[in-house]
Amino acid sequence: MGGSSRGPVAVVGPDRVVFLPVGSVTLDGSGSSGSSFLWEAERWGAPPGVQLQDADRAVAMATGLRAGRYVFRLTVSDQQGCELPPLFLPPAVRTPPPVAHASGSHTLTLPNNSLVLRGSVSDGDQDLVHYLWTRDRQSPAAGDVLYGSESQAWLYLANLVEGTYLFQLRVSDARGRSSTATATVEVRPEPGGGQQVELEMLVSVSQVSLAQRDTVVRQLAALLHVLDSDVQVRALQGHSHLSTVLRFSVRGPSGPLSSSLLVNVLRKQLLREKSDYLLFRVLRVDTVLCLLHCSGRGQCDPISKQCTCDPFWTENLIRRYLGDGESNCEWRVLYVILSSFVMVVFILSLGWTFICCCKRQAKGRRKTKYTILDNMDEQEKVELRPKFSIKHRSTEHNSCLMMSESELDSDQDGVFSRDRPPPRSKSRAAQAARNGNAFG
Repeated sequence: MGGSSRGPVAVVGPDRVVFLPVGSVTLDGSGSSGSSFLWEAERWGAPPGVQLQDADRAVAMATGLRAGRYVFRLTVSDQQGCELPPLFLPPAVRTPPPVAHASGSHTLTLPNNSLVLRGSVSDGDQDLVHYLWTRDRQSPAAGDVLYGSESQAWLYLANLVEGTYLFQLRVSDARGRSSTATATVEVRPEPGGGQQVELEMLVSVSQVSLAQRDTVVRQLAALLHVLDSDVQVRALQGHSHLSTVLRFSVRGPSGPLSSSLLVNVLRKQLLREKSDYLLFRVLRVDTVLCLLHCSGRGQCDPISKQCTCDPFWTENLIRRYLGDGESNCEWRVLYVILSSFVMVVFILSLGWTFICCCKRQAKGRRKTKYTILDNMDEQEKVELRPKFSIKHRSTEHNSCLMMSESELDSDQDGVFSRDRPPPRSKSRAAQAARNGNAFG
C-alpha cells in the first residue's frame, strides 16, 4: 500500500528470538511507506540498559540486551504530518538456563583449617543469578561459614576439622531455572598431630594476650615437669564467645609424649586437685584426635570426644564418674535394667526386715502382769502360771499349769512383795478379772 494519498503504512518483521551471549537484534521496518521513522523501546517490564542505533531510520539496531522480553514501537509519518498508529515488534530474547560451576576438590592438612570455595555460572544472565551454598548432611558439623557467604559466589570456610566435607552450590535465575554443582573438601590430620592435647579455658580468645599465653604454657610445663621448650603450642583459637581452646603437644627426651597419658595427668591435676592452678579456669581436657576404643561396642565422636554406643549398650557410669572418667560402652542395657530391678527388690526387703525386727523388740519389752481369774459360776479361783515360770511345788504334779487360790496363799506374799503389794482381798482380785486383765 504505497502512495501518500493513502497515508503512511508501517510494516515490521516477525517476532525474533535471540540467544545470549548475542546481545543485539536488528529491527527491520523497510517494508513501511512514509517519509519519517521513529523506533522506541518500551521501558515497562523490560530489563534496563538497551540502546537503539539509527532509531530514526527504517532499519535500526537494538544493543545491550539481557535476558528478558522487549517490546519496540515503530512510528511512521509522511510529509503532510499524517501519522500511523504505532505497531509493536516484540523480539523475545531467550537465554539458556544457567550452569553452575564449583571449585572442584580440595585437600587441607591441619593445622591449616581455612578455605575459600569459588563458584561461577556459565550461560544465562549472570547479573540476575542467585547463589546458595549448602552442606551435605553426612559432612562433619564443625566448621564456620564467614561473612554470610553462603548466599554469595565465593564461600569462606574456617575452623574445619578432620574429615570429608561436601558443599553443593545451587544457582537460579529470575525465571526460576536452576543448576547445581558440588565441591569436595578433605581435611587431613596434621603429621604427628595424634599426640596433641586441647585445653578449653573459661576466657574469650580476644582477652588472651601473648604474655598470658606464655604464662599458661610455663604453668603447664611446671605441672608436667618438663622444660619450657618441650611444650609446643599448635593453636590458640576461640571455641565460643566465652571459652578458648589451646592446642599443644609435649616432646620428651625420646619423642612426643602420649596424648592419652597427658590427658589423664591433666584431668587429675587441673579438674580435681588443682582447679585454680592455671591463669584461667579449665573447663575440659581432651585429645585432639578421638582415641577412645569405646570397649569395641561403639564409635568415638571426633567432635565431642565421647563414645556413641551401639544399640543395646550404654556407658559404665561408675567408671565414668567415680573412676578414670573415660567414656566407654561397657554396660548392656538388659543387664542394667535387671540389676536395677534386683537392687530395688533388695532395698525393699531389707527395709521390711528392719521394720519387723523393730516391732518384735518393742513387743518383747512389755512387762508381765499378774491377774487372778474369776469365772461366772463362782467356782474356785485359779491363777495361770506367768511366762517367766515361777515354780511352785504343786506345778510338778499339775499338768494343767493351774493352782488353786488356797495353794497360792503361802507364796503370793513372796511373789508380789518384789514387784507390788499383794491383793488385800478377793474382791479386788475379782474386780481386776472383770476389768479384762489376764496372764500372757
